[in-house]
Amino acid sequence: MLTSLLRGGHLDVPERIKRGLWSHPETELSAVVGHLAKALQSEKWFSREWKPAVFGELVWEGGVIERQSPSRYVYRSQRSQPTNPNMLAEQTEKVFSSAEDAAHYHLKWDLESTG
Repeated sequence: MLTSLLRGGHLDVPERIKRGLWSHPETELSAVVGHLAKALQSEKWFSREWKPAVFGELVWEGGVIERQSPSRYVYRSQRSQPTNPNMLAEQTEKVFSSAEDAAHYHLKWDLESTG
């Protein structure tokens, strides 16, 4: 379930109650980092495959992580212009040598800012 939520999935309160997930204690950041790091070690892409912006098309905003080897994880993100969702405003790329570092960065810069 946590992996699904980290990919952007959603459960409303009635569904959480039905699955026995309400109410629940807070999850420690270190546990979430560890969970995501395990997913990164077994998947090529998280949360989806990277698709760079194409001029004139809607810019998909957000970040993804690509596992290129057990010691190389590439985080990429992009965002559009605030007044034009079809125009790229910024694109970044950052390389990490561990799944844990890539997971922590992703959680800090992609998920924390949306919550």
